[in-house]
Amino acid sequence: MRVLFSTLLVASVSSAAEFKIGLHTFTLPEGLTVELAAGPPLVDRPITMAFGDTGELYVADSSGSNDPVEKQLAEKPHRIVRLVDTDGDGKFDKSTVFADKMMFPEGTLWLDGSLYVSAPPQIWKLTDTNKDGVADKRELWFDGKTLTGCANDLHGPYAGPDGFIYWCKGGFAEQRFKLGDGRDFGSSASHLYRMRPDGTGFEAVITAGMDNPVDVVFTPSGEPLVCGTFLQNPANGKRDGIYHAVYGGVWGKEHRCLKGHPRTGPLMPVMTQLGPAAACGLEMSRLTGWGDEWRGNLFATNFNLRKVTRHILTPDGATFRSTDSDLLVSDQTDFHPTDVIEQEGGLGGKNGTSSLLIADTGGWYKICCPTSQLVKPEVLGAIYRVRKTDLRLAPGRQALSVTKSLAHGPAATRERAARKFIQDGEQAVPILAAALTGPAHPLDERLASVWTLTRIPGEAARAAVRSALAQKEPELRTAAALSIALWRDKGATDALIPLLADADLHTRRAAAEALGRIGDKSTVAPLLATETAGDRFLEHSVTYALYEIGDAASLTAAPDGPGKVAREMLATSATTKPAAAMKPIPVVPAVPGPDAATLARQRARLEELLAVSKQGDPQRGKKLFLDAKSACTTCHAQGGDGGTFGPDLTKVGAIRTTRDLLEAVVYPSSSFVRSYEPTIVKGKTTSALGIIIGETPEEVVVRSAPVVETRIPRADVLSFQPAATSLMPQGYDGILTPAQLADLIAYLASSK
Repeated sequence: MRVLFSTLLVASVSSAAEFKIGLHTFTLPEGLTVELAAGPPLVDRPITMAFGDTGELYVADSSGSNDPVEKQLAEKPHRIVRLVDTDGDGKFDKSTVFADKMMFPEGTLWLDGSLYVSAPPQIWKLTDTNKDGVADKRELWFDGKTLTGCANDLHGPYAGPDGFIYWCKGGFAEQRFKLGDGRDFGSSASHLYRMRPDGTGFEAVITAGMDNPVDVVFTPSGEPLVCGTFLQNPANGKRDGIYHAVYGGVWGKEHRCLKGHPRTGPLMPVMTQLGPAAACGLEMSRLTGWGDEWRGNLFATNFNLRKVTRHILTPDGATFRSTDSDLLVSDQTDFHPTDVIEQEGGLGGKNGTSSLLIADTGGWYKICCPTSQLVKPEVLGAIYRVRKTDLRLAPGRQALSVTKSLAHGPAATRERAARKFIQDGEQAVPILAAALTGPAHPLDERLASVWTLTRIPGEAARAAVRSALAQKEPELRTAAALSIALWRDKGATDALIPLLADADLHTRRAAAEALGRIGDKSTVAPLLATETAGDRFLEHSVTYALYEIGDAASLTAAPDGPGKVAREMLATSATTKPAAAMKPIPVVPAVPGPDAATLARQRARLEELLAVSKQGDPQRGKKLFLDAKSACTTCHAQGGDGGTFGPDLTKVGAIRTTRDLLEAVVYPSSSFVRSYEPTIVKGKTTSALGIIIGETPEEVVVRSAPVVETRIPRADVLSFQPAATSLMPQGYDGILTPAQLADLIAYLASSK
């Protein structure tokens, strides 16, 4: 039976506990506690976190700026701080600025003595060469060369178990690269990319039509899981989520950026939907001392929903299913968690236990994630620690294996151990091979041996990994197949073919992926004979393998299924010309918004209406929402019913306060929901004000009303200009009475 971390995953149901910290009342499952680990003035607005070699915590700390990204790129107002817990009590008490003058830092990774930081459009490698706690060496590790208005062009970097560095590209700006195999690659889609630390082996792992893939974690078998936003056009409360990012897959909503990318069928399914959560942080836990029901859980930060969620993963064919619940919830609207990481070794290393650190960035951020135009840089964030109160320590082992350090202890310790084996090269292979095949070794050590061998070049290491294909544990067979796929190890071909009939569908899928990357035409027949059992993930990997092998002649008589789809993919790719680069359209400064006096009058009016809104009735508000007088359903949907011109409102009460909702109805120009921003498209002969719903090398499509679209030839477009006035009708406080407004707002606030 396949399990994560070789433990039985049990969904535990427990009552909730509450903890008061500052203004927050936190709710957690019974048996957990939360406490402040660091806050101002040590760190003000934490975004992401990474532990260094000796337990110091590196934190991307925002300045609170919401300036246009071009200005932030020029001024670089943010910083990286280095936090230390000097007395081991679990609270950080010393802070130094590790690196100042940073562009908006959206990811931190400690690897081999350096801190890698994503600062769109680049990833920087920061090193403290003289050990004084300050980075004195800055190296440009990667340059994406694009910076869009939301700065979502780059998230990461993340360390894969295979020794590669992974990162996510979001937004829809076109990037062009030279791949590791020498091919030219250009795409405006979102992607998960990977590359070795030395700059070799660059390739795209998956493709997406979503706005913003963010964080990446890996199962013990090496399968990547990714969270992101706008995996679909918002409807029925669905939008953001977590997905199993199998190689070659295409996710997200349909978008023009996907044109020309090979697809094995419909867009790949999402593992779990999170709604309008703005999911931005993931952690695959080990959680020593918490008990088997917690080991191998996945945790996700939900920026918009003021909580961190827990996801128990169980195999579901060739992918996973997730049982979802809340881990930590705050009652404060300005609680915005952005990252969650595990601190292994507990409080200062005591008891060998683990805890979770959660970064709350505070109330400053509104770029592309608006609730209202009320910016709150003064509402500072903090880092909180969640730990278990009833620790369950496993009995110590009678003998310490040579490879134990690869699988136990803090991540930095495990990485140092792996690097020692890697430096020893072929001399270390027999030790790792013996651990890999020795049944006395725990599964986590055997998996760690696979991934350490993956990072060692040479035939001896490849042969050792191949031996794992014959092991009884499906996790080992899957990990070995993924390692073989990475190296395109032709010597594993004969051993992989029988795995196409493996009882474990994850192993079957990974074997297909490996055979596709190896590219041996003799494997087309066994791939065509693979029983996919209607499993979308297995069908995808078999189809994509046939496509990568590229032997169209062998597919001419293929019946319906992967063979036919691969044949059609090859025929399409043979006739498809590379996507033409779209000439950028200048974006001119936004139309000025209301002046200070107007904003003051609006705020005063909102306060008057807020006093009345407390008397609102959700049931009367629902009738009003559906009534022709309000005309809400002309543009907005609730639970799948209504229009699509405006944002979906199915779960709007979960992400907007009563004040925000009132402001959005009465003064709709105060804030714009992502993807619904009004834009003035100025053309040589035709101009239009509306929402840009399509942009290709040939034309720009603007929707200015539910059934009104304007198509402007791209060659005629002179500029884009953000507009200051919403397309939603103004003056609803004159159309509806204060009491009716209160009812409508009460209904929207109840929509969670």
